[in-house]
Amino acid sequence: MAYEDRTASPDLDRNLAFLAYGLLFFAVFFAGAPALIAVAIAHSRRDLAVPLVRRHHAYQIWVFWIGFGLALLAGGSALAFLVTGVMEMVEAGSQSGGIENLEQMFREMGDSRTLFTFLTSAIVLALVSGLWLSGAAAYGFFRLASGKPIVQSR
Repeated sequence: MAYEDRTASPDLDRNLAFLAYGLLFFAVFFAGAPALIAVAIAHSRRDLAVPLVRRHHAYQIWVFWIGFGLALLAGGSALAFLVTGVMEMVEAGSQSGGIENLEQMFREMGDSRTLFTFLTSAIVLALVSGLWLSGAAAYGFFRLASGKPIVQSR
């Protein structure tokens, strides 16, 4: 497809790619919502952009899906932590005579390796997801700013 058939200029393509990188970077601070906008921009402009920017948009889409998968795993671990915690609380409450023995109940829950594992994995996966989005977006931003394509192996 020749450039004349495109609806945008190379500068607009490049600026939209910069905007998408910024949205991916700041998605960590806003529960991922800006990343949805970034991936929408990347998907909509991927076929219309000049080749250099087209590769950056493909990279942005890839970064989004990896971050989404990590965040999904973190959310699943957090949910497992909550469900397991409630189940252990009910079990400990029924064994220790009800709500009167709260201190004993929480002491028993604190010794649970399962709860610790789920909580730790949720925290670690959330941190890795945030670092992934921020680091990959910064890498892509600086590559685009220097006019270099994304070096990505699949």
